[in-house]
Amino acid sequence: MSADYVDWPGQSGATYRYAFTNINDCYAVPANYTFVRKLPNGNWLPLYFGEAGDLNQRGMPRHERLAEAVKLGMTHFMTHRASASQETRRAEEADLIQRWNPPLNTHHRMTQQPYG
Repeated sequence: MSADYVDWPGQSGATYRYAFTNINDCYAVPANYTFVRKLPNGNWLPLYFGEAGDLNQRGMPRHERLAEAVKLGMTHFMTHRASASQETRRAEEADLIQRWNPPLNTHHRMTQQPYG
């Protein structure tokens, strides 16, 4: 891995910096997160974007979409420590979903094909 983070652009043009995180070492902080797959060309493909008021309490190792992400080839888990405001976190989540159209997000979905 050449960097400890990926800057994900949203549909709005805003960019969000996500750090690679151990899924079993989540802190009790408000954050957005993503399950991703590293592609053979070195690019990253988001499989799911989410948000949590408390990342530790959200229980990432027991996340309801984790098994599906693993079946789709998930290789990494990433987090972005975000605003304490749920409205701000959800706006970021929606912005990224609208840009990337991850296969496991069924809300905020666009009809376009995913980028990658």
